[in-house]
Amino acid sequence: MLNLASIIHFHRREAGLSQVELAAMADVSRKVIQEIEAGRDTAAWRNVLAILAVLNIDLEPSGPLVDRWRQSASTTNPNSEL
Repeated sequence: MLNLASIIHFHRREAGLSQVELAAMADVSRKVIQEIEAGRDTAAWRNVLAILAVLNIDLEPSGPLVDRWRQSASTTNPNSEL
């Protein structure tokens, strides 16, 4: 099963970035990158989102209620992007 740690590690390596380079680009410490790639869950969500943005990784919500939520949100605000 894929997990976020392995996805980030794979994308970083494929992008040819070291942990230090990715950390600088995401404005986090190398330790944050190291801990995320090791699968530790100590990273702040804002740091994870910054890393995902640098690596051009999108998160797509899924689950049994997501479609219902999207329908509800689009009728509430039809001009929003979901």
